[in-house]
Amino acid sequence: MMASQTLYHPLVYWAQTEKAISLKVDLNDVSSPEVELKPRKLTFKGYGQGASGIHQYEFSLDFYEDVDPDASAFRVLDRQVDFNISKKSLHSFWPRLTSGERPRWLRIDFDRWRSGESDEEEDEDVKMREQEEHFKQLEDQLKDAEKQAYRDIKSVYLFMYNMIQWIIFTMVFVYCFGRFIFHGKEDLATAYDWVITPLGMGQVIACLEIVHALTGLVKSSAMTVFMQVFGRNFLLFVVIMNDPELKNEGMTLYLFMVWSAVEVVRYPFYMLSCIDYESEVITWLRYTVWIPLYPLGFLAEIIVVFLAVPFYKESDMFSIHLPNQLNMSFNFVYYMYLHVIIIVSSSPTLLSHMWRLRKKKYGKRKIRIGATKPKMN
Repeated sequence: MMASQTLYHPLVYWAQTEKAISLKVDLNDVSSPEVELKPRKLTFKGYGQGASGIHQYEFSLDFYEDVDPDASAFRVLDRQVDFNISKKSLHSFWPRLTSGERPRWLRIDFDRWRSGESDEEEDEDVKMREQEEHFKQLEDQLKDAEKQAYRDIKSVYLFMYNMIQWIIFTMVFVYCFGRFIFHGKEDLATAYDWVITPLGMGQVIACLEIVHALTGLVKSSAMTVFMQVFGRNFLLFVVIMNDPELKNEGMTLYLFMVWSAVEVVRYPFYMLSCIDYESEVITWLRYTVWIPLYPLGFLAEIIVVFLAVPFYKESDMFSIHLPNQLNMSFNFVYYMYLHVIIIVSSSPTLLSHMWRLRKKKYGKRKIRIGATKPKMN
């Protein structure tokens, strides 16, 4: 799998007079610049040192109105590239530089903010319009900064959330796996008592994933996330933790190990996504380990439910019988059977969804097509 080539844009500062547009490209030591200027478009490419380091930088601008390429010029300086672009229609001020939405890398050149020639009288209305435009663009930049700050806070929060969950489930997996390797089924109750607290903590924190989906913090179906979190929490907090006999069942610890093995891969994948980094190994594991683990997890959940049925039949815990003030009855054992039916009926849907995601990621070989070199003046 090949990563896509990063496109670097330099910071470009602009100002205008009645007759011309001035551009300052913030690049040091530019070599071999390629420039093409048309009546409505400017394209630039050059190798130099900018805000992101030494790279090949490029940008294009679609002008608000026509310019005169023949009367325009540019020069390469040690610390910048300057453009002096003549307007086709003289004695006019543009309300903005570009015909479309302003790129984020385009800034106002406050050192050249005044309109008109230095030795000419400026019209007050023209000055007012230009200042209004500058302040409007400054407001747009502040809004962009606020959006970027929100994205940064969101990324930090999600990174920390996924990292904490990864640490918790890694502890559970390592301990469960170690108990099976070194002790087998000996002293299962001790192993259960050790892992139940961090596992319960991780599952309580996982309820935040429902909030993430509801608020749009992550792009997931809130109903799907709710069903996954509810199903696991129901088994852990209602069925398992209230049945003391399940402490001594190896299947309980096996279920905990399968659950945590899934999360040990899932959370690092999302954690790295928060910082726009992709590890080929972790990505492959994310789209592969579910193939054996999900069916094993479904089977273990069903077995644990059936192991718990005798206890809840005998204790009658969580069941409601008539007569009572609510005039209703509820048999918890029947609901446990219903929960098994839900697991069996929903598992094909989840497995097919995961298979489609894997096929979309790895089903076809990705081919990177190099861009053709544009014609430059």
